[in-house]
Amino acid sequence: MDGALIGGLVGAVGAATVLLLFAMSRKPVNCPSCGREQPKMRTPSNMQQAMWGGYTCEGCGADLDARGRLRVKKGGK
Repeated sequence: MDGALIGGLVGAVGAATVLLLFAMSRKPVNCPSCGREQPKMRTPSNMQQAMWGGYTCEGCGADLDARGRLRVKKGGK
């Protein structure tokens, strides 16, 4: 294999490891509506959650931001 390819693979594996460790070491987020703890490995349910973080509570379905605060929809509804 080419040296640059090996270096790229090693860098990618290292970066993925650091990101995984960072995600797993975060403190838990609790839903302010029902109090349920959200999973550490989240699955975004919309584009905003995918880009900026956030959760959809598994207990009550509330839309939470990355810090666990209720996200208010535009228009106040």
